Amino acid sequence: MLLAGSSLLTLLDDIATLLDDISVMGKLAAKKTAGVLGDDLSLNCATSFRRAGQPGTSRGLGRGERIADQ
Repeated sequence: MLLAGSSLLTLLDDIATLLDDISVMGKLAAKKTAGVLGDDLSLNCATSFRRAGQPGTSRGLGRGERIADQ
């Protein structure tokens, strides 16, 4: 009887550890995804205000240039 209770507690501990690992990985994935979406959002916002006389805004952002309104 003692062995069965011990193995049940070990199983529950393993499940709790697995769920904890999954939550940590989910937080890390959400942080990376938010960074990528933020970059994509800023690029889309910058390219939607493009003037006809300006060079390609997305090309300049891709090279890391600063965009200054003149």
